[in-house]
Amino acid sequence: MDKKKLTLICVAIAGLIFLPATILNKPLYGLIAAFFDWLPLFTGWMRFSETHRVPVLHITLTTIAYIFFIIWLFVPYSNFARFSFIMIWFLAVLSGGDIN
Repeated sequence: MDKKKLTLICVAIAGLIFLPATILNKPLYGLIAAFFDWLPLFTGWMRFSETHRVPVLHITLTTIAYIFFIIWLFVPYSNFARFSFIMIWFLAVLSGGDIN
């Protein structure tokens, strides 16, 4: 299986865990999803070639989303943090969909 498919599978698994974690307000389940979300980066499946531009929008949105995720971890009843996280995370996924 090529690296792009492995990356998409990991992000899909992360999304399938993030959604119920957000709806049910279970930030610790979000940590499991975050593992799958970041796995392609640490395994080298998601690397930026020199022919592509650095995906600044994807990196920025992902960073902002995880800032809200950290707030949600420490303030689990913050509806603003958890829903801001999932909305911005999906925007980051959409903006990074054509990186590989």
